[in-house]
This record gives sequence, structure tokens and C-alpha cells, in this order.
Amino acid sequence: MVSDYVAKGINVSCRTIDGEAFIFNEDTRILMKLDKVGSFIWDQINGRKTVEEILTICYHAFTDDEGKIREVVLDFISDLQENNVVVLSDEAFEGVMISAC
Repeated sequence: MVSDYVAKGINVSCRTIDGEAFIFNEDTRILMKLDKVGSFIWDQINGRKTVEEILTICYHAFTDDEGKIREVVLDFISDLQENNVVVLSDEAFEGVMISAC
């Protein structure tokens, strides 16, 4: 997973209010509210960064130990993938929007 590129799904809408992202999956009709940490990670997802690159950014942004950060980020991206909000690929995504919200 860490060497995979991650992109926001094409049927996902998002809006950020006061630093917290609200994600709506148009296929499942599920609305997710992310806290500030989840919103920060969400902002890093652009189809051109690998999970490992996102982890490195989070290591610099947060003060917890790297093991805890790694666990949180990987669990979060797995949850997003299970909810069909993001997709993973072994190649960078071409032609995707850099920021969906």
C-alpha cells in the first residue's frame, strides 16, 4: 500500500469548513465529516503522491511518534478506500484534479 499512489474518487464531492472536510460519496449517498487531522491527510491526496509521500508530509506536520502517525494514516487511507472514497494504483493518476476541495 505505501508505494501506491492515492487519488480521490470521481464520484466524491467535498467541502471544507473551518478546517474540517465534509466528503459526500455520490454512489453510496454517505456523508463523512473529517476532523482536522483527517482533513489534512485528505488535502494531501491528489493522485500524484504515494501513500509513503503522504506519510513523510505527516511526519513533518505532526508531533506524535512516527509509528503512531504511520498507523493513523494507513488506517485512515484504508477506511477511505473501503468506503470507495479513494482509489489506489501502482502508477500516478493522470488528468485528475489536484484538489477536489
